[in-house]
Amino acid sequence: MIKKLTKLTGLIVLSSVLIWSSWCFAASQQTSSTAASTIINRAESLVNDSDNDLSSSAEMLVWLNDGMVDIVSRTHCLEATESIALATSTVEYTVTSTYLTVKAVLYVDSDSKTWALKKGSPSSVGQNTAVTIPTYWYEWGGKVGVYPTITRTTETITVYYITRPEAIVSTDSITIPAIYDNALTLYVAAQAHFKDRQTGRYAQLMGLYLQELARLKSELTDQPQGVVE
Repeated sequence: MIKKLTKLTGLIVLSSVLIWSSWCFAASQQTSSTAASTIINRAESLVNDSDNDLSSSAEMLVWLNDGMVDIVSRTHCLEATESIALATSTVEYTVTSTYLTVKAVLYVDSDSKTWALKKGSPSSVGQNTAVTIPTYWYEWGGKVGVYPTITRTTETITVYYITRPEAIVSTDSITIPAIYDNALTLYVAAQAHFKDRQTGRYAQLMGLYLQELARLKSELTDQPQGVVE
């Protein structure tokens, strides 16, 4: 009983330290320089498993990579753009980078005038023949569709998307912003408890993980300013 209480006390204290320590870095969006092995060691300490009785370091690494994808999916913290040259009578274009989702598409005409396209659907392609310039975009199967199609060259689109983080090994540095190091540690530790069928502790750590993401989102989101009449 004493051993269980000691582990629980250590879990609460370390979780509190993790959450407090991220407070100082909430404004930073720089990519983390923390090694994956460091996050794994922190997660092992959090679940009191430095001897790898619950899970192996290899399993922890898999969960770490899953956690980075989950964080980016929830926070959209990795943003990038790609410029694509349009071709006449062509609807769909391949985005060469690996991404999770497309957020917006801008159209740049031959006079370098730029405006945002509206979100459309593949089912609407070819329906509005009165419009003669690209007005809508859609995403399907790793491609971005733009319609109506152009009738002249030298025009482009700029695709704004959320990058999918590439899988890393234990000696690599974390590829998401440093402010999410603590959340990532909580995610990895939670998966170790889930594997060990400790659903209560899994739920506790996942709850802390989601709270940490919510807190960071609140701090990083610009509040709307009052309208000046």
